[in-house]
Amino acid sequence: MNIASPISSVVPTLDGPVLEVLAGSTIPLSLSEVQRRASRGALSGTRRVLQRLVIEGVVLAVPGGYLLNREHVAADAIDALVTMRAKFLSRLRTEVASWPYQTDLLGIFGSFARRDGDSSSDIDIVIVGEERCPDEVLDELARLVITWTGNRTQIVAITRSDLRAMRSVDEPILAEWRRALEVVFGNTDVFEAVTA
Repeated sequence: MNIASPISSVVPTLDGPVLEVLAGSTIPLSLSEVQRRASRGALSGTRRVLQRLVIEGVVLAVPGGYLLNREHVAADAIDALVTMRAKFLSRLRTEVASWPYQTDLLGIFGSFARRDGDSSSDIDIVIVGEERCPDEVLDELARLVITWTGNRTQIVAITRSDLRAMRSVDEPILAEWRRALEVVFGNTDVFEAVTA
């Protein structure tokens, strides 16, 4: 999955980011606003994409700009593509909730959290618990992530005790986790609890 623009995994042309922008708006957007938000392509390319999508009926040209035609039969498929990231996070949350192992926190960091990777980026996950997450659980989670997204994963599984030790030596990764961790399950209180 393209981490920065999941729809681009299926629609790799400029059409993908243009549709993603329009799917995320309920008000008409001008040509220049669509191009700016898509963060890809020239204005002329964005214009061509929009004109073609208007001819296909997927996009409506209205006073003030362009809107996704939510009545079009393709609208549900477009929404599904645009929400791939949220669906992945929901699946992760459901998986963690089903574990017999007690998890204080499961979070994603790195390029996925920053939304600046691509299809070759790993999905970096940290798991914190009272005890270390069993290897078989970690192996299954890694298998599921690659099955759901096509991306490999790097999993850091630590205990609260490990977290205390990392804090005592001022491990640099802790600053990144505090600043940019995307929490999927649990909360970041675990960082404060072990540093108090």
